[in-house]
Amino acid sequence: MLCGCVSIADPAPELDQVFSADMKQEKIRRNNYSTYIDYYLPSDTSELEGGKLSDSFTYHNSTFIMDVNISGIINEKYYPSEQFSDEGFFDRNKLQYSRQGTYVDADGESHEYLYRVYRYDEKYLTYFVSRDLIFYGYASEDDLVGLSSRILLMAKGAEVRHSDVVANYSLRDEIDYEKKQINLFETIMPVNGNVNEFVIGDKQEESPQ
Repeated sequence: MLCGCVSIADPAPELDQVFSADMKQEKIRRNNYSTYIDYYLPSDTSELEGGKLSDSFTYHNSTFIMDVNISGIINEKYYPSEQFSDEGFFDRNKLQYSRQGTYVDADGESHEYLYRVYRYDEKYLTYFVSRDLIFYGYASEDDLVGLSSRILLMAKGAEVRHSDVVANYSLRDEIDYEKKQINLFETIMPVNGNVNEFVIGDKQEESPQ
């Protein structure tokens, strides 16, 4: 008797194409504006909810969030010699793809980035971080490559007002990060800072063996 099973293709080759295709400066016309960030939103991507520091979006059947990276911007201002690194709060046993590199934004500025993809059953959790921005996404297999492409395009098209972020957040003893409820991981996600645990549906993370 033959038993069938669901086969998920390795996304690495297609993701490599997305991130290696063209890291040079692109002419991107920004079409969305908020207090701390102006950015380009692709025509096939819809905004769910906007805010001063964070916006949530949908692409096909997938959802993602773009955050202004407050801690990264402040660290770059006051500790420019520190090495850019991943916060590393996800389950590394579920890591499916990892890439580190540099992109050039629409203004000709270079930015280091880290991009990681984690697999939860048949869906993917994506994490993109640069000094300026953090993106979290939850994508189906069919949407993963397209979502990744749009995250990179939005990062390249974004302009964050560093001086305003530093002026308004670096002198506070505590930063009260805005929270929003969206249907991504079915939990409240902080706009910035460490995300200690993601709950996918109603399944809790399995204990280490």
